[in-house]
Amino acid sequence: MSNPLKEKLAAGGCIGCHWATLGSPSVAELLAESEPDCILFDMQHGLWDRASLEYAIGLVRHKTIPAVRSVDASDYAIGHVLDAGARALIVPMVDTAEQARAVVRAAKYPPMGGRSGGGTRPMLDYKSYIPNANDDIVVAVMIETATAVANAAEIAAVPGIDMLFVGPFDLAMSIGTFPDFGPKHEAAVQSVLTAAKAAGKTCGIFTPYASFAADRRAQGFQWVVLAYDQALIQEPAKGAVKHARTGTGPDLVKDAVALVSGANGGIGSEIARALLRAGAAKIYCGARHVDSLRLLTAVAPDKLVPVQLDVTDPASVAAAAGACPDVSLLINNAGWNSNEGVFSGNGLDNARREMETNYLGTLALSRAFQPILAKNGGGGLANLISVVAHSNVPLMATYAASKAALLSLTQALRAELRKQGTHVMGVLPGAVDTPMTPGFEGMKMRPQQVAEALIQGLRARMEDIYPGGMASGVFNGVALDAKAIEGDFANYLPAETTVRAKA
Repeated sequence: MSNPLKEKLAAGGCIGCHWATLGSPSVAELLAESEPDCILFDMQHGLWDRASLEYAIGLVRHKTIPAVRSVDASDYAIGHVLDAGARALIVPMVDTAEQARAVVRAAKYPPMGGRSGGGTRPMLDYKSYIPNANDDIVVAVMIETATAVANAAEIAAVPGIDMLFVGPFDLAMSIGTFPDFGPKHEAAVQSVLTAAKAAGKTCGIFTPYASFAADRRAQGFQWVVLAYDQALIQEPAKGAVKHARTGTGPDLVKDAVALVSGANGGIGSEIARALLRAGAAKIYCGARHVDSLRLLTAVAPDKLVPVQLDVTDPASVAAAAGACPDVSLLINNAGWNSNEGVFSGNGLDNARREMETNYLGTLALSRAFQPILAKNGGGGLANLISVVAHSNVPLMATYAASKAALLSLTQALRAELRKQGTHVMGVLPGAVDTPMTPGFEGMKMRPQQVAEALIQGLRARMEDIYPGGMASGVFNGVALDAKAIEGDFANYLPAETTVRAKA
């Protein structure tokens, strides 16, 4: 019998665990599918009882290593979780070396301790289990009070204790820093880590999310928490409600005076038509060359008004603002996509043009029309972004980077324009069937679908919309597993990158 957790710790590695509190074996089984180093079942604050714990450990033990935080430091509580099949034990609220020695006695069979023989899982193969259990099981004690911090070195020196495990929230309450942590709390945490290392022992800490876990791992902590079952359910549920939440107020489309930049393009022209169908009073159609707008404006010459507009030219932007003083709805649609990778021969020039058009052009137009929107009652502003703002597609690498900048700008505009009553919406579709996506062979949506989604989003006063199956799937995927989406998108490499790699 060999415990992979002990082997990894001895080699200087870090244990990444999932923390399970909800008392649901089914949830634990799902957590185990990700194959973390272990799953920690929390008996102290969780909803587990003996039956559900036994069942859950049986479900996960062939996928990962079961660990348990006991209810307390009593002999019964410790024996209870070990008999259920835990191969790592974390005991809460241990303040002194004497208490730590009592934990070791309860966790070890004679002659090292006084653990009683029995339990369903140990008895599956008791001749093998009992002689090896003392060396196999990781025994950790929690340092989570000011007293425990002061005694950390003595606790770490107790034979049979493998790890000090910091409980940061109880520690913060004990030293008077909760709910803020701050320098005093961090100093206490680091002193525990130092005490553990000085004694040749390992140190772990509860971390509420994976990025914090990575930070603690870099500091030398050898047991961190990657995911917490309650948060995995509670936080996405909150986020889903916030994302779907609609606002109230006057209709932003009906009887509006709109300006659509890039109206000669595939999406822009469809937005102009959709606004017309939705009852907009007037639509200024912006394009660098007004001749390119003839077919569009001929649809309704009395309502579709051509405007010369180059969003990268300050004089053109200023002239458009002067010519369109009645705008109540600004649609920043103008954009450019080189459809090339970072290492293409024109890579830097492409990146500059994409940032000039997609980011700085949108910023310039938004700044020019901010006072006009304010004068006309606030109205609305919509930015055509792209779902690649959330995860880069190397096939159009610098374009995606410019859209990531635009997403951030949209958030800033939303915050700053709220005080004047301007509703700001981000539109983040997936691939759209236009000349801007010739090299992308995945699922594409029609420009009309983007336009209709924009109208619906404005009417509902949504903050961000993700039209189409690709966009909604990517957005959901990024929220759940951003690295998986990044890996999928990395397969869409530009041709020149592949050629150079082969060379």
